[in-house]
Amino acid sequence: MEAVGIIAEYNPFHNGHLYQLRQVKRRFPNSVVVVAMSGNYLQRGEPACLDKWTRARAALCNGADVVVELPVRASVQPADVFARWGVRILANMGVSTLAFGAEHAEYDFAALAAQTATVRGDFTVHDQSYAATYQQAIAAAVGHPIDQPNDVLGLAYAKANQELRCSLHLAPIQRHNAAYLDAELTAGSIASATAIRRAWQDGKTNAVFRYVPRETAAALQQHGFVGWKQLWPGLRQRLVTTSPAHLRSIVGMAEGIEYRLIRLAQELPADASFATWLKTVKSKRFTYTRLARLAMNVALGITTDEVAAFAAHPYTHLLGFTPKGQRYLRQAKHHYVFPVLTKVNQDDKNGFYASDYRAGVLYRLAAGGQEQDLKRAPVRVMKEDDDGSTVVTE
Repeated sequence: MEAVGIIAEYNPFHNGHLYQLRQVKRRFPNSVVVVAMSGNYLQRGEPACLDKWTRARAALCNGADVVVELPVRASVQPADVFARWGVRILANMGVSTLAFGAEHAEYDFAALAAQTATVRGDFTVHDQSYAATYQQAIAAAVGHPIDQPNDVLGLAYAKANQELRCSLHLAPIQRHNAAYLDAELTAGSIASATAIRRAWQDGKTNAVFRYVPRETAAALQQHGFVGWKQLWPGLRQRLVTTSPAHLRSIVGMAEGIEYRLIRLAQELPADASFATWLKTVKSKRFTYTRLARLAMNVALGITTDEVAAFAAHPYTHLLGFTPKGQRYLRQAKHHYVFPVLTKVNQDDKNGFYASDYRAGVLYRLAAGGQEQDLKRAPVRVMKEDDDGSTVVTE
């Protein structure tokens, strides 16, 4: 059985993701679709609006065959690191093709990756962020900007594929209708995840249902929405009670920024929001995304040593599968280079899985939902009943 892989966040799973899955099924009708999905925390430094099990279930009900988790030490990372782990996890699952959305699907991403293999940003420029200098260096190398969000990730996937020698075939899919960061709902049935989240938070709940499949709509109605609003009080408490020396152990901490994080957490009014704190902390050298990612690692207590330990002994976590996916998993398990957990036990929780377990507890407390990891069985989307409803078991 051949497998096509997708690296995703599904925050939340919406009609644009459904469109992508259908395009993959159309182009690769005989292949299994394996999704490497961020868990409860995302690349740009924010909690997922719905938990990982709910998002995995929506994907499995709408075309995915296997969903595995990008662990927290892989998901809350800069784009290049996030891409490397996504590619590496999919390669470990035996995937031969990587499909991804792109604003310019006509680009030869493999050629662009080879052309920019040695391009780096300039850390010595102090009036710009590293991300900005990197984009300038890429544009100079290829002769035009590659600055749209999905194109940037596509290039990162291609570079990771070459650097890791994974030999995945790249299959870019043209992004349809809404741009990645469009803040407003569109006239059609596809809108960006950004617009969907903003509309939901603004109370436009009925409008959102037009842009998401029924599984996501039901989950939003049942569970509500998780964001920084729930995590900010805990982060602020951690900042004002933790020493600068300890904060320096957090992954991503640099240039003495820990003193600024602490000082502004102490000085801002008691009712200040996370967004207010973030805007106040912002500087030319630190983008909002980099700061949000750093804040998330502080909230979760993710240290540089923990990230290094994960890099030395990686793993992924099986979140769910369909019957077709189950058949593929039986085939793929003989080729795993690193483990694919099917159920987290006490030894895992207290050992190599401790960071993810800790992150899951924090999410459960914020969301008020179920246990996120310990002894949790994968979601099984088995078949459709006569009335068209999907049977889901755990």
